[in-house]
Amino acid sequence: MTLKLKRYIYKKFVSNCAYTGGRNRLGRITVSHRGSKAALKRKFLNVDLQYSLTNISYVLLQIRPAPRRTSFVGLILYKNGLFSYILISKFVSIGTIWSFKYFRIFKAGDYLKLLLIPEGFSIYNVELYLGKGGQIARSAGTSVKIINRYANKYNKMLLKFRSGEEYFVNVNCGATIGVCSNSDHWLHDLKKAGIRRLFGFRSKVRGVAMNPVDHPHGGNTAGGKPCMTPKGLLTKGVKTRKNIIPKKVIYKRRERRIDCVVKVKHYK
Repeated sequence: MTLKLKRYIYKKFVSNCAYTGGRNRLGRITVSHRGSKAALKRKFLNVDLQYSLTNISYVLLQIRPAPRRTSFVGLILYKNGLFSYILISKFVSIGTIWSFKYFRIFKAGDYLKLLLIPEGFSIYNVELYLGKGGQIARSAGTSVKIINRYANKYNKMLLKFRSGEEYFVNVNCGATIGVCSNSDHWLHDLKKAGIRRLFGFRSKVRGVAMNPVDHPHGGNTAGGKPCMTPKGLLTKGVKTRKNIIPKKVIYKRRERRIDCVVKVKHYK
């Protein structure tokens, strides 16, 4: 494919994304440390996380970064002539062909039901609810491990996330075999604060350096109060998850690190 044709296909999948700068419809700041006059144009690339065309062979034509994503995306061409963008695996090269035959060897980039993936495999772009598309392990270098299957009894699969939590997921949900691409993303250095401003992030100021009217931590002396947000809400040691997940879904919660403070008595 020529470069002009690839650019034409890319523009077909790109849409403009509104940028509020952390303001609501009244113009008041609701999200802090956001916004910049020199911010780059916001774009969004429509990626097929659900692999809408199933049981059709396709070939990888291009690998490129996507706006507002840390992992790389790939341009694929289906056998029926349609194009699409997908999240690609770590060890995938241009020209790779995925065919959907009943008897075949599993390789990185195969999108299958959890029921068909063996135990111990690393997967990404995992679907939690049927028909939703990939929701888990979509960022650069992430993956989820299959621990055990309960297909006959509970119709569930036990998955272990990178956080240490273990979840029960329906065996008919889809996932992609392998590890998400661009695993060296965390090594990228922005070098200066001005580049971060281009991405729409403003600088942060410590609460201790503010006045008492601006922050609960403000004032001449430090300490004496627990850690709070500018609105006066507790931050450390308080649960912030709003959606209550039922116990049938969570098998094991992540282990929380508790720092023990040892008091030493000084005797005269």
